[in-house]
Amino acid sequence: MSLFKLWIANARLSERRASVPMLLTAALVLLALFGAAGQAHAHAVLEQVVPQADSRMDVGPESVEIVFNERLDTGGAKLLVLNEASRNVAKGEPERIEEGKGIRIGLPKLGEGHYTVSYSVISADGHPVSGAYVFTVGNPAPLDRSKLNPHEQVGHAHDHGGSSGLTADAFLLYAARILYYAGLLATAGLALWSLLRSMSPTVRGTHSGALGLAGKFALIATLAFVFFSLRDLGQGEPLSEWGRILTETTIGRLYIAELLLALAAPLLPALGTVPRAAWAAIALFLEAWSGHAAAFTPISYTIGLDYAHLLAAALWSGGLLLLLAVWFKERPEAGRFALVFSKWALISFLALWVTGILSTLKYVPSLEYLMYTAWGKWLIAKAAVSLLVAVTAFLIRLRLKKGELPRGGLLKVDVGLLAGIVLCVGVLTYQTPLPVNEPLNFHKMGTDMHVTLRVSPNAPGDNRFTLKIWLPEWVGEGEAKSVQLRLLPLDKEDMGFIDVPLQPYEDEELDAFPDYKKSTYTAQGPYLPFAGQWKAQVRVTDSEDTERVVETTYRIY
Repeated sequence: MSLFKLWIANARLSERRASVPMLLTAALVLLALFGAAGQAHAHAVLEQVVPQADSRMDVGPESVEIVFNERLDTGGAKLLVLNEASRNVAKGEPERIEEGKGIRIGLPKLGEGHYTVSYSVISADGHPVSGAYVFTVGNPAPLDRSKLNPHEQVGHAHDHGGSSGLTADAFLLYAARILYYAGLLATAGLALWSLLRSMSPTVRGTHSGALGLAGKFALIATLAFVFFSLRDLGQGEPLSEWGRILTETTIGRLYIAELLLALAAPLLPALGTVPRAAWAAIALFLEAWSGHAAAFTPISYTIGLDYAHLLAAALWSGGLLLLLAVWFKERPEAGRFALVFSKWALISFLALWVTGILSTLKYVPSLEYLMYTAWGKWLIAKAAVSLLVAVTAFLIRLRLKKGELPRGGLLKVDVGLLAGIVLCVGVLTYQTPLPVNEPLNFHKMGTDMHVTLRVSPNAPGDNRFTLKIWLPEWVGEGEAKSVQLRLLPLDKEDMGFIDVPLQPYEDEELDAFPDYKKSTYTAQGPYLPFAGQWKAQVRVTDSEDTERVVETTYRIY
């Protein structure tokens, strides 16, 4: 074969070899183009929801339905309906409807409130689709936090318990509250122990003397408590304001009732068993009514828990003080009374823990809230002291089982721990269990976009959203093609974004930036339906289809 023919043959072989990768490359490019084009429409698209997003109805629906434009995968569908406490109220498992294109889940009878529907499904082609929206039943009112603040109850805007330093007035107020609780628990507790029929003459005589002393102390402490409370609530106003508070407000009328009971407290030793017990029952009920329990619903449940808590605390406190008084007077008689007291102390202590835990869970959405407020930290301190009380009671009970008298040192420690609990209660009852929500005012500057986002009052439920966007005029004359505000609860792993339906509005604020054009949007609605950690995401697409994303995270309580 000549050199020329050999060269031609090699050239043809090279062309065939080179054409193979070229053909493969072309095939891959076509596959990518047509495949991508096919996949662009393969994701399931939400077509219908029942009830509709952002709807408000008088009666709650019997079920929630979501329907897509194509069949869903047979597994992996999640459909939740969250109430304002972010708890799932849907019952049962989701059922498939519309020939596999949708899912439905049943609901119990819903009360007034904002409800969030959260869905997470997998389309037939294997793509995950998730999202969320809100609907409202009735006309729910937000938690009236003014009931947690006595200053707001009487019409004075004044914070309490949140200052960084302890002033002399605050010290006197807290001291008066601590002494008031000490007198209340001691007097009510000793009055309840009057119901014990098996008292020996020594114990009965000691009990009568202790009750008389406690009643006098309660009278003095209540007078001081009401005086310093009125001075705090009056905020330097004339005495006429004190009269208005006492006669026209709920907390003032409760003060009057407490004063009347305090005037009768020194007379308790001269009264019979039933009047003593009635005095204790009424005094503790008034305290339960004037506490944080009255601010939460159902009020019968919360006040009932607080009342049972106070009854148990009074029974333990009065019995412990009586035991110590008998121990100083006659040791063998103290040992006999200690056997009776230890049984009731155990019952009281269990009741204290159960009612305390149930009340705390009712006051705060989760236990982590205890770290957000001074109220929660004082409550933790109270719980720690209570554990020490349990240890002390266990040691005393061990001695009693051995037939030995309780040591005076242990009794004194127990009374000291009681004083510590009273101190904690005197402080935390004037603190607010829930943190205060502040309006969100987020602003971020950038070379390609400025963003301002305001949310007010920035609390669970209905809020007003204001969004301002500044785009450079050299980019499509600063016009925004689309603007989205999306909210994501970070505490819920499987929940998607809630889209806030923005509407343009005319803004009159003088907040222009040179060479930037401002666009303003607003919305009103329950798009923050429950407390928690939230992410606000602003997505802006300009006229050149360039997308810009700004995010911020914050917590609402």
